[in-house]
Amino acid sequence: MVKLYMKYFTGIEALNYHGADWHSVYFDYTKVYPDEIRTWCGDYGIVRKEDREIANPVRAFLDYILYLIKYKNIVPTKRIQDLNFSDDEENDIKEAIERYLEPYLRKNEEDYELFLKWKKYNDGGIYEYTTKSFARKEAWIKMLEKIRANERDNKNTVR
Repeated sequence: MVKLYMKYFTGIEALNYHGADWHSVYFDYTKVYPDEIRTWCGDYGIVRKEDREIANPVRAFLDYILYLIKYKNIVPTKRIQDLNFSDDEENDIKEAIERYLEPYLRKNEEDYELFLKWKKYNDGGIYEYTTKSFARKEAWIKMLEKIRANERDNKNTVR
């Protein structure tokens, strides 16, 4: 049986959607995540089903970006197009970034700078590494290029 829901760092559950199983990768079961992760944009993207709350894929992606920028102080390595979002979901993500994420991160200069680096990378620019010095190595860059090519191939196959 396929597991449809999993724990997520907002304290709610998230859909394992489009094979985007990065929810659990970024969830540390031993850590208490800041309340802000749950409340930064209210209930946007949270679906209530019976006795559970579930983050839709758009909200889960936005929380992922926010968490890495604000609490890990790194530029996220995932781009919108790296995951198999539908065209409508991609549009919803872009709208939500402008409406919720960018204004929220603009409150702190360092957060906003990391966000702008991610935005540039998301728009096709080169990934600008921050605190991960090992990532500057040529082998790492080649590996990322290979991963991106595989993700693009996978996305085209799925669509």
